[in-house]
Amino acid sequence: MEIDHLFDEAQRARVTGAVKQAEGQSRGQIVPVVVGRSDPYPEARFRGGLLGAALVTGAVLLWAPRPVTVAELLLVELAGGLLGAWAALWDPLERLLIGRQAMAQAVRSRALRAFHEQGLHRTVEGTGVLIFASLLEHQAVVLGDHGIHARMGDEGWAEAVGALVARMRRGQPTEGFVEAIGRCGAKLQAHFPPGAGDAPPRNELPDALRVSPS
Repeated sequence: MEIDHLFDEAQRARVTGAVKQAEGQSRGQIVPVVVGRSDPYPEARFRGGLLGAALVTGAVLLWAPRPVTVAELLLVELAGGLLGAWAALWDPLERLLIGRQAMAQAVRSRALRAFHEQGLHRTVEGTGVLIFASLLEHQAVVLGDHGIHARMGDEGWAEAVGALVARMRRGQPTEGFVEAIGRCGAKLQAHFPPGAGDAPPRNELPDALRVSPS
């Protein structure tokens, strides 16, 4: 996953600008994070290897012009296993071999880790919001700290998550982040509007998009 290619300087600047705009209209703190994948998923290579070995061995036994020796059969199984493990590196096949539920669990776990890594649990009013995307899985998670979660719950972020996921699947993750940030900003503005006076809300966390391969 060429994550740096997907998020060059101009695209990162767009996401940063969206965060600044959203935070300027509320007392919330938004942190966008994107990772290439949420887990190495070694089981995908293992399952791919088993599948490849079974398919290639079956094909050889079915169509071989002569009986296959045990030594030849072992070599065929090995070749099929290596081919299957290599094929499992193809993103669509890897997602199929992992399974949607396992990916969802991995993405949620990685998002929770990112929430604490980025200090979102330390905002003054508990209004930190993580907007997290994992590219391989085409999944996203929005997590709010205790202050905003008490009013919103997980359901309150469904529109933002849906917008980000839809854009990721179309190969437009930057647009997905911008849209999701705008939706989260509107929720924060409704529940945590700026304080009295002309002073801008305090910016407790950096606005830049955090990018990581995993």
